Amino acid sequence: MRASDPRSSTSVRILMWLCIAIFVLSTIPLYAISFYNHPYYDDYGFSADAHKVWTETGSIVQVITAAAEKSQDVRQTWQGTYTGTFLSNIQPGIFSESLYFIGTFVLLTAFILCFGYFLWVVFRKLGVSKEYTVIICSLTLMLMIQFVPNAGEAFYWFNGGIGNSFIYALLVLSFALSAKLLDAKTKGRIALLSAVQIILMILLGGGSYGGGLFGLCIYALMIAWLFWKKDAKAWIFTGLWALFLGCFIYNMMAPGNQVRAGVIGSHPTAVVSILKAVYYGIGQIGSHIRLPIIAVSVLVLPALYAAAKSSSYQFAHPWIVLVLMTGLFCTQLVPPIYGGVGTGGWRILNTYYWSFAVMWFLYLYYVVGYVAKHYEVELVLVGRGQQALILLSACLLLVGCMGYKQTADKYYGPQNMAGPSAALSILSGEAQQYHSEMQQRETLLNDASAKTITLSPLTVIPSVFMEDLIQVDAVYDVRVSLCEYYDKDAIIIEGEGS
Repeated sequence: MRASDPRSSTSVRILMWLCIAIFVLSTIPLYAISFYNHPYYDDYGFSADAHKVWTETGSIVQVITAAAEKSQDVRQTWQGTYTGTFLSNIQPGIFSESLYFIGTFVLLTAFILCFGYFLWVVFRKLGVSKEYTVIICSLTLMLMIQFVPNAGEAFYWFNGGIGNSFIYALLVLSFALSAKLLDAKTKGRIALLSAVQIILMILLGGGSYGGGLFGLCIYALMIAWLFWKKDAKAWIFTGLWALFLGCFIYNMMAPGNQVRAGVIGSHPTAVVSILKAVYYGIGQIGSHIRLPIIAVSVLVLPALYAAAKSSSYQFAHPWIVLVLMTGLFCTQLVPPIYGGVGTGGWRILNTYYWSFAVMWFLYLYYVVGYVAKHYEVELVLVGRGQQALILLSACLLLVGCMGYKQTADKYYGPQNMAGPSAALSILSGEAQQYHSEMQQRETLLNDASAKTITLSPLTVIPSVFMEDLIQVDAVYDVRVSLCEYYDKDAIIIEGEGS
């Protein structure tokens, strides 16, 4: 058997820079449109106290104190996710609505850095060349961002994103640092990485329930493997896992969780929740297998094959690994289903998609390794063969983009992808008009002399932003939160009662 070794060639380096350019160019509009964004819904409800303290004192210390106190109150009355709750209290809009764009910069940048670092560490550790690891990082991040189920709840709604997008970014960061900790030799480096991991375990324990259970299960399997390998660092990871578990239990035991459960109503039993999680989890996996991810898989296949072929691992159990990874994926769905909210809102569905994308490429590596080790397959792709593979991948990606459509989209096409959608909103003036109308609202809201005001529904909303809740028939009445946040007696919606 011969395998191509797609390492440092001129064509691969050109391909690498092309992939970097595609990722950067597709991401720039997402940052650009954030300057037109404004606070939304729970941003007001969670941060009203901190906003009031900032308005009255202008003290960052007092704001942090108010945020901590609000977190304790929310723990008693609504939910125990202390990490997301605390950070939601200090959303950038409390200082000025014009600073709300910082939220997207935090969420999107943390996502890129943490997931990018994780992919880099893992695929380099698996033996993939530097150039192809950059290609995998660039294209996987492009897939995860551009085809995210709901960009608004991922990166443009601080309250929703900080408790989900940000938590998953921290989770994969902890996985990457775990790989570094396993390789660490000196006591100083081991101590430093362990200290950072301790902070991450505390933050993750107070994060989302689906992400918390997902992370705990992965770490439990890793610890079992380390003990089986008789690795001395198994005890370090056991201590970190115990801290993670303790914080997660503290999160789950919050009195507010019972209050919230009472508001939501009945929920399925634990057994039924697990069965439903498997059913809906497999459905989620199937819905995410589309041409764009297949296109990227085709492109990186030779590099994964070369890395797996040179590995000492035998890749002997592809079916067991498939079942195991599917089971791990489905664990994320158990908490929201058990909590009575089904598979969760879009901000949670986003995290399923991201975990799927990462696990897809990890499993692809394993399957390719199985073929490389157990079958006489010749995979030589150099020169024209390599060019043909790149062309095939490009065509699949193009067709996949042309045929892309979310449920709410009217037409198929790349305009439904996050980056192109944001770019079109800016170029058409839609984002600017949305920004202008929101500023008009906020002028009325910030007028301390007017205790009763009338607000008009928005005429345009960029697709990557959240829907307008100042509507007569809105699902949620956000006016209660707005009145508390801006100290109003009443807010009337134009056309109400007519």
